[in-house]
Amino acid sequence: MRQKKLIFILSLILLLPLASCGKKSNPVPKSKAPVRGTIDLAGEVKDGLLFLSFSRGGGTMADAAGFTVLRSCSGCGGGFETWKDIRLVEKRGYTIERGRIYFYDNELIEGYDYAYRVIPYTATGVPLDGSRIFSIKWGKTPPPPDGVKAVEGDGTIEVQWKKEGDYRYNVYRFDNGGYPLFPLNPELLMAARFIDSALVNGKRYRYEVRAVSLTGSVRWEGEGAALEATPVDRTPPEAPKELTAAKRDGAVELSWRKNTEKDLLGYNVYRMGTNKNEKLTPKPVEGTSFLDRNQGEARYVSYYVTAVDTAGNESEPSREAIIILKE
Repeated sequence: MRQKKLIFILSLILLLPLASCGKKSNPVPKSKAPVRGTIDLAGEVKDGLLFLSFSRGGGTMADAAGFTVLRSCSGCGGGFETWKDIRLVEKRGYTIERGRIYFYDNELIEGYDYAYRVIPYTATGVPLDGSRIFSIKWGKTPPPPDGVKAVEGDGTIEVQWKKEGDYRYNVYRFDNGGYPLFPLNPELLMAARFIDSALVNGKRYRYEVRAVSLTGSVRWEGEGAALEATPVDRTPPEAPKELTAAKRDGAVELSWRKNTEKDLLGYNVYRMGTNKNEKLTPKPVEGTSFLDRNQGEARYVSYYVTAVDTAGNESEPSREAIIILKE
């Protein structure tokens, strides 16, 4: 399961497999090694992985054609070694979101200390000022939440789960197949529910709920529990207006004003009897009139009309139209 998820992340945000500790390629020349940390390299634990990022623009970054990523590992021996090469022209091995370049490390061992540094370089291979060092001691991430389910509403989906201990939570939505780097919730969730609104009824949405533990200033977000849900149209049309009834050659002709809903399917016509109301239309009629030829022997008869949409929602009844059949 974990391997499938890594392949999924890889294909969606075009991240290349990261080399294991100790593999070298294209090291920065020692004579050109930068000494100032001007790039805001940062790291965060998301989805059980270590995501690293830094701002794309600013200062000498405008001249950067690529970035050499150095990594050190306390359990691997040695100091910083070249671990990854990001070439902007290739548009792979990274993704850019909200003005930051993101990549990840998925080969971390619990209890080991890791440190990273980024060195930009020009199109001719000249190194520029490097980043500050980001370091982390790798530990366990929270397990996926239990009891994840969805309540499908009208243009909304409420995601629910079982709250465990002191965990906080993030909820992610996969839009157009893309891997989400940022949760829907602006702040960590304390409650075990989240309502996603302004959705398209009938469209299938995929979500993940991930638990987050706080260790000092570090947020440790574990793998997610996934679910899919579809919001359902539960809003009926307005009741038809201006219903009238008139006698026409032994029949009763009903007419009313047309509704304006875009998802309108048609109208149901009802005749009101002494003991019950009878539905006269086996299926909704599309027009705004109806001819009742079998009104019976009553002295007078009453009718009402309802509107029906494509989701099957039926409106409240229109005002009654009463007609005297026999003077």
